[in-house]
Order: sequence, then C-alpha cells, then structure tokens
Amino acid sequence: MFGSGADPQREPLTGRLPAGEFEIGKDGAGLLVVGFDGSDPSRNALAYAAGLARRDDAALLIVFVESLNTASLWFFAGSPIIPDSAADLTEDLHDELRGCGVPWQFVSVRGDPVRALETLAGSYMADGIVVGRSRSRRPWRGSVAAGLAKRARRTVLVVP
Repeated sequence: MFGSGADPQREPLTGRLPAGEFEIGKDGAGLLVVGFDGSDPSRNALAYAAGLARRDDAALLIVFVESLNTASLWFFAGSPIIPDSAADLTEDLHDELRGCGVPWQFVSVRGDPVRALETLAGSYMADGIVVGRSRSRRPWRGSVAAGLAKRARRTVLVVP
C-alpha cells in the first residue's frame, strides 16, 4: 500500500534546466561529472555514474584531464607535444555508453585533475563528482579522490 504519488503516465524529463537556472527540492542528481582516463577504476566510476544517472534521469559530463607533468609530455624543438589521448578515449566512450539511455558530453582539458574536475563541476552546476579510486599503494597520498574529498564543494563518490 505504499505509493510514490507520482503519475505513472507522465513523460520523463528530457534534460537539464536551462543554463543558469537551479531547481530547489529535486530528488536525486541532475548532472554528474565523471573523471575518466580509460583505466579500470575510471571505467568502474563511469559505469556506476551511468547507472545512477539513468535512475535519476540525469546527464553525465565525462572529463579527461591531461596532466602536464605526465610521461606522455615530450619536447621537440622547445615546444611540448602532447598526444591526443582524448580522441582515443572518445571511441571507448561511445562503446561503453552505447544503449545506456543517458545523455552525456565528453570534455578534455589540461591541468591539475582535482582543480579541473572541481572547476568544471562548479561551472556546470553539477550535483556531484564521480571518480575511481587511486591505483597506487598509498591511495590517499596525492590521489585525485583524496584531493577532491578535501577540496570539493559538492558530493564526491569514489568508486572502487
């Protein structure tokens, strides 16, 4: 005899509110930022976020952050050459999210991952940030998840 009081015939929401508007009292998320670099933990985070977004009728902003101090940064004649890892990840994302029924957008930026994820989440008024756990032996030293837990101003979900 429990009911939600919702009309079962209603149409599902088609997307987010127009830019700059904020809904008060909405149950669940409207937009989730997901850190994605192609690693197994980031794929787990993406799968979790996609399921959560599907259940909450939300959208995903999938973010790849190219750190400027990675080994993929090579110098030729004094100028940096950074391989286009984002293009490779875009194909993976199409395969991973095919048929999930969740609207998503992929963004590639360069810089500090913690700062970039938090900045994008703030500028898009996201409800939360979803990241995979660190692959290092000491996951709370210098990991993106630990940095977000200390710095973020919104919910951070760390998926194993």
